[in-house]
Amino acid sequence: WPVWIVSSMANLDNAWLVGVERARIGGKCLAHVLADRQTVGQRPVTLVGHSMGARLLVYCLCELYDMGELHVVDDVVLLGTPVTTEPSKWQKVRSVASGRVVNGFLGNDWVLAFLYRYLEWGVSVAGLSQVQVPGVENVNLDGLGIQGHHDYPRHIANILAKMRLGEQPPVTSQASPIGSGANFL
Repeated sequence: WPVWIVSSMANLDNAWLVGVERARIGGKCLAHVLADRQTVGQRPVTLVGHSMGARLLVYCLCELYDMGELHVVDDVVLLGTPVTTEPSKWQKVRSVASGRVVNGFLGNDWVLAFLYRYLEWGVSVAGLSQVQVPGVENVNLDGLGIQGHHDYPRHIANILAKMRLGEQPPVTSQASPIGSGANFL
């Protein structure tokens, strides 16, 4: 390997690790601020994050879960998230949010694919694929003209419109017809 490639990889590795650590610390800080009812008030908030900002929100939601604060966050939108699709982490995220949890992913985000897979040795990353956890909505962002990981901010209006942020998902109920033998207490 040429020396310039090896030295570039070392710098990239260091920058990634610094970003991950800052996201972790920032997520913990945000969780404690959101849990403080005096600061935020009694209303739930909507959180939207992209890339390391989305990772910060995942850390925040996991910290809120560990604190037992389950009704502080309403909706969560995570875009291009460099986090594993491992169910245990996403179940915590899902249980903290009282509204929607939306994973916006772009299958052809080669920057995220390279960085996450090279630097974390992970294969399944939320920003590239669906999260298979009940209650997590997965929105494929292909077809919106997003060119790559750096291009999400230019398309945020279209992304949020596709996700129908601000609207409640349709309620599906399975009502039993009267006289069907269902017992109601």
